[in-house]
Amino acid sequence: MFQNNPLLAQLKQELHEQTPRVEGVIRAHEKGFGFLDVDNKTSYFIPIAKMKTVCNGDKVSGTIINNNDKESFEPELLIESALQKFIGKIGFLERAMVIYPENMPANFCIRCKANKQVSEKLKEGDWVVATLVSHPLEEDKNSFFAEISYFITDSTSPYQLWLKTLARYDLEQQAPPAETLEIDESEMENREDLTHVNFFTIDSEDTDDMDDAIALSQDEQGHYQLMVAIADPTAYVLPDSQLDNIAKVRNFTTYLPDFNIPMLPEALANKLCSLQAFQKRPAMVCKIKLEPTGDIIFDDIAFIPAWIESKAKLSYHNVSDFLENSSELLSDNATLPEQLGLLSNLEKIRTNWRLTHALVFKDNTDYRFVLDENRQVKSIIKQSRRIAHRIVEEVMVIANQALTWHLKNNIGFGIFNIHSGFDPKYIEQILKILNDNGITGFDKDALLSFDGYMRLRRQIDNNAFLAARLRKFQSPADFSTVPKPHFGLGFEAYATWTSPIRKYGDMVNHRLIKAYIRSQQLIAPDQEQLKMMNERRKILRYAERDIANNLYAQYLADKIGESYTAEIIDINRGGARIRLTDIGAFAFMPLSMIHEVREEISSIPDEGVITIKDDICYKLADTIPILIQQVKPENQSIIAKLLTNIKE
Repeated sequence: MFQNNPLLAQLKQELHEQTPRVEGVIRAHEKGFGFLDVDNKTSYFIPIAKMKTVCNGDKVSGTIINNNDKESFEPELLIESALQKFIGKIGFLERAMVIYPENMPANFCIRCKANKQVSEKLKEGDWVVATLVSHPLEEDKNSFFAEISYFITDSTSPYQLWLKTLARYDLEQQAPPAETLEIDESEMENREDLTHVNFFTIDSEDTDDMDDAIALSQDEQGHYQLMVAIADPTAYVLPDSQLDNIAKVRNFTTYLPDFNIPMLPEALANKLCSLQAFQKRPAMVCKIKLEPTGDIIFDDIAFIPAWIESKAKLSYHNVSDFLENSSELLSDNATLPEQLGLLSNLEKIRTNWRLTHALVFKDNTDYRFVLDENRQVKSIIKQSRRIAHRIVEEVMVIANQALTWHLKNNIGFGIFNIHSGFDPKYIEQILKILNDNGITGFDKDALLSFDGYMRLRRQIDNNAFLAARLRKFQSPADFSTVPKPHFGLGFEAYATWTSPIRKYGDMVNHRLIKAYIRSQQLIAPDQEQLKMMNERRKILRYAERDIANNLYAQYLADKIGESYTAEIIDINRGGARIRLTDIGAFAFMPLSMIHEVREEISSIPDEGVITIKDDICYKLADTIPILIQQVKPENQSIIAKLLTNIKE
């Protein structure tokens, strides 16, 4: 008698509408139950039975059920699934193939099938890419189901970490295929023969894709005559060719710890274009004259398509030892000692020039993972930047300034690297910080201007604490087709052309230089290409970070209780984020690991300090002694503890 009863249906509808409804994000627990996080303060319990309809990270809405004064959440509507395209590990339950998605509770799995493009016979432990095709909260669906689209690697591969990371970010796993690689006939014409010039390269010992060579002399008036030769892949890769279209998508060579994927075919990047010693190579050469003071004489710059032959491959280590310690130079080219001496002088002069006319970043320390035959971390080498690194960096900055002037004054467009300083939305906070630290003479307009930013940077760069506090308020770097300032470098415009083997934007600028020299049509870069470059750069940084965090967690897993020196790089409500200065690993130090009495310790993120009994004890940029307390391989987190409660 109650079937199709309109009054009963209306009553049910009214009761449903009166039931409290919320939306939030699912947080699953390893034991099967879960929670709906509505905001930072509000969560609702989800029983095991209801968790079968959702997965960790799903954004859902539903109703709050009150039973004996206990509230729980019942999912009803899927807003956004956490699982769309994802990677996971193959398993089998009752002969049915399932996939265990990464970053989900260990017991969460989804039934699945492989599509026709997957040719491998999948087995337990294989890693794959899959797409979710069915979710229990979707209309007309009652279970999770996924389709496998791509095989990544099996569980025994020593490259598993790298291949999984590349798949996670949809990055290529191999260099582009090499088609017929020949210099275009038009590129053979009007190339000046500079093979007699004593060019040489400075790179790491194991570098194969050498894209820059240097030659330097000085005249009787003290002027520096600098020649910078840059590899010329655009002699082989014509616009809109198959290789060019591949490079447009990749945009950069992928550099991961001990694992690189070239933007161009290896035959080009590591051989035909690489400026190898005693090999004739096509190059774009820039002749630059500099005053004894380090100023570039811009009206005396020349760009030349040429043939060159490097006379030596030198390493950073050997050159630095030669200049710093008078060690033996591993080359018998008689011109190199004098050239290196001149380069050392030019680097010092130019650094002083930049301190006055631009900005100079402090030298960063690099860290290199040393892996065994199974690609497990044996050690981590700390590599400080030495004189040879600074020489190459300064020469490349000079060459890029020459290009920037050429693009700005002769062409009007190109691909420029830009940075706009502080993000305007943080200006009030920045002003308060400056006033609190006794720094006056700046208002909103000054802080957002190029000159004002430069003036402030020069004033605070030796104040590590203040520089660290203001770093988080910076705008991200970007690209532009027209000249705009690069606040971070202190240049009113900055474009690059010195890494065309590794960067597509540099290839574009090469083509513009050539077109101008040859009186050909000048075509402005595509704005959409700049967006792709920016997005790709972010993804590559995420991928490199993920692998580094995995390797650090692996290295420190058996070093619980060992001590390190660390720098505080961030402070939040829960504690301090630190970087281990000897190996480069990032770790977190909860407040409870700094001071045992929780009621006596507080963090003040807005001020970048941690107080104990209301006294400031630790702050950003402080160096502190710590020990490794815990390593969680499942999420690559490293927990540290202050070695002593007395700040050293």
